Amino acid sequence: MVVGTGLAVLCFVGVPLQLAGDNKWPWTSVVAIVGPLHGFLYIVYLIACLDLAGRARFTTLQLLGMVGSGLLPGLAFYMERKVNHRVKAQLALGADAPPGPVANLWAALAGRRNH
Repeated sequence: MVVGTGLAVLCFVGVPLQLAGDNKWPWTSVVAIVGPLHGFLYIVYLIACLDLAGRARFTTLQLLGMVGSGLLPGLAFYMERKVNHRVKAQLALGADAPPGPVANLWAALAGRRNH
C-alpha cells in the first residue's frame, strides 16, 4: 500500500507540479523526494512479493499482478484486496494447500528443491 500510495502521489501530484513549474525548484521538490523513496521501497516490495507468493502458493500471473502494482498507479489498491482474499483462502487450507509454481521458483532461488 505504501508503494502504491507513493506512486500515486508521484504521478498525480509530483509530475503535474513539476510540469506546471517548468522543472524549477520548488515545483520539483515532490518528485525529488518521493521518486527515490518510491524506488527504494519498490525494491523492498519486490522481495516481499516474491516471499509472499512462495508462501501463499500464488501463480506466476498473480505474482506479475503484484509486481505491476508498483508500476501502474491505482493497481496497488485493487491488488491489495485480491492478495488479501487469496492469502486468507490459503491460510484456511493450511498444510493441505498444493505448492504453486512461484513456490518452486522461490525454492530454486534459495537453492532448495520442493518434494
